[in-house]
Amino acid sequence: MLAGAAALGAYEAGVLSYLANEVRRDVPLAMPEVVSGTSAGAINAMALAAYADDPATGVRLLVRAWTELRLGQFVRPSSIELLSMFLDVAGAPLRLRRALHAHSIRGGLLDPKPIAQLVDRIPLRRIDDHLASGRLRGVVVMATSVSNGAAAIFHQTASPVRPWLEANVLPIATPILPTHVVASAAIPLLFPTVEIDGNKYCDGGLRQMVPLSPAIHLGADRLLVISPLPVVSTSTPEAGSILVTSPWYLAGKVLNALFADRVEMDLARLRHTTAILRAGTHRFGPSFEHEINLELAGGAELRAIDALSIEPSEDLGALAAAHVKSPAFASSAPGLAGKMLRRIADGDPARVGDLLAYLLFDGSFTSLLIEKGRADARARHDQLCALFDRS
Repeated sequence: MLAGAAALGAYEAGVLSYLANEVRRDVPLAMPEVVSGTSAGAINAMALAAYADDPATGVRLLVRAWTELRLGQFVRPSSIELLSMFLDVAGAPLRLRRALHAHSIRGGLLDPKPIAQLVDRIPLRRIDDHLASGRLRGVVVMATSVSNGAAAIFHQTASPVRPWLEANVLPIATPILPTHVVASAAIPLLFPTVEIDGNKYCDGGLRQMVPLSPAIHLGADRLLVISPLPVVSTSTPEAGSILVTSPWYLAGKVLNALFADRVEMDLARLRHTTAILRAGTHRFGPSFEHEINLELAGGAELRAIDALSIEPSEDLGALAAAHVKSPAFASSAPGLAGKMLRRIADGDPARVGDLLAYLLFDGSFTSLLIEKGRADARARHDQLCALFDRS
């Protein structure tokens, strides 16, 4: 299960790199059968799924894609989208605004073409072969339906799956296409919505940042959750601090709120349910789980599921703030976008680090994230091996 968080998705590539190259030395079959992702995690998830027969090659291409990013190419304001937003606010004549909307104005500050180009490099057509061969059981890309706010579950499986019983869920069985992945990564306001079959979709993190339940629904009985979400601070700003009302500080907190998910709560509930099922089996015999599910006929099936969660061991917002002030970033991002982020960091880097971490689509920073991901996975090597060991 791969979460989102914009540029922080590079951290996941580091974890996957360690899994595909180091863990597989000890456990050769260390390749997930169900792969799901949201937002930037959807890009990583589909790259892994496309190379299910050769994860090391897939992850190597993924790491290269993240490290080749350049801020000036990726963070490009869309002039026509900005003009459309300005005219909406200014109350321009309806005829003029309709003319602009006829040119696919969809509402996003940044040009989505770099994301689309990155996704186009993933050979998604290979997923069908892996499903047919049994290498994969299913893949999931999460998005959010703009019309009703439902969690859109785009899923591709080798065989039909049982109906979803969750409320406010829109399951869509379909071959995964680049448009599904781009839609999952379309952060509101930053990137425009994506239209698929006449409906508009945006970032899947609005509904479910880490898609646990869809993966379980597709039959997963062991979960590896990789989430680069920033560390939640319990400290409070000094009273009267002007930084509390800084638009950059608030923007970072808004993005945190957008990406914040009930990940820890969901994992805690999952582990508690698993503990109950195993305790019941120990106390009442091997039929306990089956009998419980008979009593819950018509409801969601309960299963004992092992889960391992890997997350950053340090504050990536602080890492981003320090990096923006470094000579390496000045050399890597000399253009307008780099100057803008350095100006944002001039006030108080510690306060704006969260915002910077999301926006640093630049190889000089994503390379650091990849190494952090590898290091954090290395620290959990034995647990990773135990999770994937089927002996």
